[in-house]
Amino acid sequence: MNWLPRASMYDEMQAAREKRRANLQADMANSANNNAALISTNTTSGESVNLTLRIAAARIQNGTTRKV
Repeated sequence: MNWLPRASMYDEMQAAREKRRANLQADMANSANNNAALISTNTTSGESVNLTLRIAAARIQNGTTRKV
């Protein structure tokens, strides 16, 4: 069953790059949706909680941490 020609190494690497790029875009979209849902679901439990969640989501999105 090994009679089919194999793809070239370049084509295999290109397919792997495209797959990684698609996975990264899907992960980023999923993260953005989760952050938006996190912020929007807790608006009724008080403004301080809402503000805290917005700050946390912004830090997650920006990749920054709190400086002590």
